[in-house]
Amino acid sequence: MGKNFYYLWSSQILSQVTVNMMNFLLLSKLFNTTGSTIATSLLWVSYALPTIFFGPIGAGVADFISRRKTLLITNLLQSLVIFLYIFSYDYSIFLLFSVVIIYSLLNQFYVPAESASLPSVTTKDKLPKANSLFFITQQIALIVGFGFAGIIEKFLGFEGTLIICAVNLFIAFICVSFLPNFAPRKKVPESWEEIMKVFFGHIIEGYKFIKTKKTVLYPLALLFSIQVGLAIVFANLPIIAVEILKVSTTYVGILVVAPAGIGATLGSIYINRLIKRGWRKKKIINTGLAAIGIGVFMIAWAIPFIPTTLRFISGPILITLIGFGFIAVNIPTLTYLQEVVPNWLRGRVFGNLYFLITLTTILPIIFSGIVSEFFGVNILLTILSFGVILILSYSFRSGQKLIEENFN
Repeated sequence: MGKNFYYLWSSQILSQVTVNMMNFLLLSKLFNTTGSTIATSLLWVSYALPTIFFGPIGAGVADFISRRKTLLITNLLQSLVIFLYIFSYDYSIFLLFSVVIIYSLLNQFYVPAESASLPSVTTKDKLPKANSLFFITQQIALIVGFGFAGIIEKFLGFEGTLIICAVNLFIAFICVSFLPNFAPRKKVPESWEEIMKVFFGHIIEGYKFIKTKKTVLYPLALLFSIQVGLAIVFANLPIIAVEILKVSTTYVGILVVAPAGIGATLGSIYINRLIKRGWRKKKIINTGLAAIGIGVFMIAWAIPFIPTTLRFISGPILITLIGFGFIAVNIPTLTYLQEVVPNWLRGRVFGNLYFLITLTTILPIIFSGIVSEFFGVNILLTILSFGVILILSYSFRSGQKLIEENFN
């Protein structure tokens, strides 16, 4: 792979672990202080706002400004933000919203620069392997960062865990400092009008294509729905721990996030094998939807009412199944989209997907906080499971007809 790849990969590992640790620490602290799922929903909104307003800009900057400098500046500033928070978090619980907004803002520039740098630090024939390593790292970082942050906090305390996060990012800063100075691929447009045209022109063109192609619109809607559901679950993890698993929020990472990450990792390995063996993508997607819908419903109405020992065994097993099901929906759907979307439009189509997911998830996240606050998390999970079952029933009823109409 080469030493430059390992410098970039090390930065990605440290950044991914840190962002997941921060997500757990701030989510847990906010819930334990306020006891409000509405407050934890607003925390996710705080993370989403910079994506909405600066996501397209950050993606464009990766083409116009030195990616090495972008990686250096963002890693260093994120480390500094966490370090300063160590000395100020006692002033107000709501100060953490500012930390989240600033951290997320910097991430809008770090992530595109990291993605754009990957082809420059490895050869073309090794790029698929490099992408696979980055994807696996994301799953492992979720398990390690979010899954074990509660245990780390239990031994080192809130401040000690924040210090680890700040140090991780400073080491990431050191790693990217060894990268070569990649020249920008494009010149910065001279006028503001040209900049806006570059940043938003691709998004508008992609949106027009999506709107006129059902073979693209419906799979994107499926990915969108699944991702929104995942965001809702993450925003409500603390109350899931307390009301469903009946444990402290300290253990939500071990009992929920780690099993989900393991299920997703297993899915990443085996779903691709099933596709290569000739399994129909629609069959795999339907199986994944069934696993998610049934699994979520059982977590809502079976797990809370069984003995503690059995709950600690069956709960993680069901969550692993749901994680597997999530990947069983995502990988075939993404593969299908890559087959039907022209190469020259893929960036715009997927850029629209992730931008729209962030934009339109805000209201469902807030609504989910209100539902779980006033009606209980069981009702929220029931709504989610019924939503998945409705999607599955539509797929059984009209999915094949849609495929035939658009390919015959």
